[in-house]
Amino acid sequence: MIRNLLYASALLALGGAVATAAPAAKKPAPAKTAPYTARRVTSTVVDWTGVWGNYGSRNFDPTTDSGKPQPNAPLTPKAKATYDAYLVARAAGQPTGDIGCVPEGPPRIMRSPYPHEVVVTPKETWILAEFKGESRRIYTDGRKPPADLDHTYEGYSTGHWEGDTLVFDTVGLKAGTIDSGGLAHSDQLTIHERMRRVSDEWLEDEITLTDPVVFTKPWTVTRRYQHQPTWEIKEFVCAENERNPVGANGQTGVVLQGK
Repeated sequence: MIRNLLYASALLALGGAVATAAPAAKKPAPAKTAPYTARRVTSTVVDWTGVWGNYGSRNFDPTTDSGKPQPNAPLTPKAKATYDAYLVARAAGQPTGDIGCVPEGPPRIMRSPYPHEVVVTPKETWILAEFKGESRRIYTDGRKPPADLDHTYEGYSTGHWEGDTLVFDTVGLKAGTIDSGGLAHSDQLTIHERMRRVSDEWLEDEITLTDPVVFTKPWTVTRRYQHQPTWEIKEFVCAENERNPVGANGQTGVVLQGK
């Protein structure tokens, strides 16, 4: 039930429809920064292995999870004109032209209302998203991205540990959407992330986007994820559309499944 309430809260903040009715969820308390006892894989690698639930607005907003439709992003004039046109179409109830079953890829997958499972190993960290079954692999073995890197939906992520913080960069991303069809990045996007566990309950990801085509300066967004020790990642079959029916107004619904 708690998991269903978080899904409903996340989608309603974006203005979408919820296919399975549920009472409104209370907003979780802000992340605490009190010290906690970190589990470790090695002496230099912190273990965050487990399932983490997102909450609140799905919009990328650098200041708040208020759910406002207009991101407070430093957009170039061309990108802002494109996004403003999308907002007009959305307000008119027209289909958003979203990406369907195509992978979301980062950064968008990180604000999915569905949970993520994190698996930490000495040389790699995996972020496994329930939504569309996507996965991110972050290499922490000292390698660099290949010189002949192909552009893909998930990109290529390499990083290192700074104390209890995982610092990593993602490059080689296909052009795609950041928010639900209206705000798109180019294939020049690079992502810098600083991920750390700020308490027993909360994992925090500071995400900085740099894209000279879309942004006038780097844009930093902070997302928080709540530890859910009793949850499991569920199968998500996008091609069968068993989770996200699209209504006549173009808004995507959520069929809630889980504990």
